[in-house]
Amino acid sequence: MMDRNENDAREGWSYARETKFTQLMKKTKEDRQKFKEEVQQRSLDRSRQFVSEDKLDHYEKVTLLDKATGIYNHKAFMRKLEYELKRAKRYKRPVSLLIMEIDGLEKYGRQYGSMIVEDMLKSATGIIQKAIRDVDVPGRCKENRLAIIFPETYSSRAVVVGERIRERLKTQPINEELKHLRVTASVGVVSFPTHARDENDLMFKALEFLDVASQDGGDRVYNG
Repeated sequence: MMDRNENDAREGWSYARETKFTQLMKKTKEDRQKFKEEVQQRSLDRSRQFVSEDKLDHYEKVTLLDKATGIYNHKAFMRKLEYELKRAKRYKRPVSLLIMEIDGLEKYGRQYGSMIVEDMLKSATGIIQKAIRDVDVPGRCKENRLAIIFPETYSSRAVVVGERIRERLKTQPINEELKHLRVTASVGVVSFPTHARDENDLMFKALEFLDVASQDGGDRVYNG
């Protein structure tokens, strides 16, 4: 028969082992709960992120983009032009601005209806988007004019792009019903710092050059 001291020692070891096991189980349970809460929090964060992105997309579509063409509306475009000019001034880099309008657009609208105007602008926008770089910024301005900001670009390069757009516009049909139409455009191109030093003056000069191109018969790019 084991003596009392030996029995007490074994019972003490058994209690210590049980206590250690209990603590381990408790810690495992706590870790499991903590992990579960972290997963739930990450899921909640992702859900909130998706909601936030959806809201931002909706905000952008409603406030920044033109409904018909999907590019910047006039107000958003002018803000972007202001930003690019500030950046150009800060780093002493060029920036160019192109303004174009479809020749006789109002006449087409009266003859074929207002929808043809939107179709022509959509078609021209598609041509523009294929002709420009990712960093270039297209927009729809007032009076159904389309415009492009060319960061880090001299006007000579913007003129080349303008000519490409103008030529492409003449060969791409607006739609199946009006594929017989030969659509042309007048284009004005200006740049900072050559022609102006703020967004309003640059836009005014671009419109002035656009008028020159239009008055000279249209279907041309004018750069001064």
